[in-house]
Amino acid sequence: MEQDVLRKVQLTELEIAKEIKRVCEENGIRYFLYRGTFLGAVRHQGFIPWDDDMDVAMLREDYDRFRAIAPEKMDKRFCFQDWHTDPGYAHPFGKVRKRGTLFVEAKCKPLGENGIYVDVYPLDYAPEDLGERKKLAWKLLQLYRMKLMKSGYTPWREETRIVWKKRLGYLLYQTAALFFSQEKLIKAYEDTIRAIAAGDTVYEQSALPIAYYFPREWCEQLAEYPFEGGMFPGPEDYDAFLGTLYGKYMELPPEGKRENRHQIMKLDFGK
Repeated sequence: MEQDVLRKVQLTELEIAKEIKRVCEENGIRYFLYRGTFLGAVRHQGFIPWDDDMDVAMLREDYDRFRAIAPEKMDKRFCFQDWHTDPGYAHPFGKVRKRGTLFVEAKCKPLGENGIYVDVYPLDYAPEDLGERKKLAWKLLQLYRMKLMKSGYTPWREETRIVWKKRLGYLLYQTAALFFSQEKLIKAYEDTIRAIAAGDTVYEQSALPIAYYFPREWCEQLAEYPFEGGMFPGPEDYDAFLGTLYGKYMELPPEGKRENRHQIMKLDFGK
């Protein structure tokens, strides 16, 4: 992606993030910058220069409140999307999109809404026992991969190339998904995460093979950080939080790995 186009994507995402900030602040919902966006705030006071996405996170109770009020409280230029609003959507986290724009990725089919977006991650309670965490992560990963297949995603695509090893690996999930409806997969996933008792540890709800775990207090004790000329909340103990995610987070990656990663096939900023 050309640098001027990438910058325009970032500024559109910033516009969406400001709307999330407004709705959350006006309705007492706690949220914070997350993943590479929070790293960008600490290291660059804005976007990582080559990053093409933006992430925020919320504890589950805040996330549920946000998704419930977003349709009414957000400006109509924006919409909240998850697998309840759009059955073709496959992820266990939501997105706030800007209507009238277009941001279509190679690995997923067009959805009901396809605009430029900010990811909104819920953080759920995790078992304290490491063995139970592994069992939970494995079960969620299986359900998630079946949901991907049910929703027509193609994780084996890399630009115009097909990674055949990954393609063959997903045949099992593609077959298994034939025996489940979208609704049953969603219910099985949500029943699993909600069965975990409240505790002191939370984890990112993204069904990644490697989950990220944090003390709940890191997500409750927040501070303000400069980001693209404004101020946004992030974990007060930024060193521990970013160290958990990235290790030596202040070190820049090699130039060859400074790339945007969403394989955008169609991009339109609208009017």
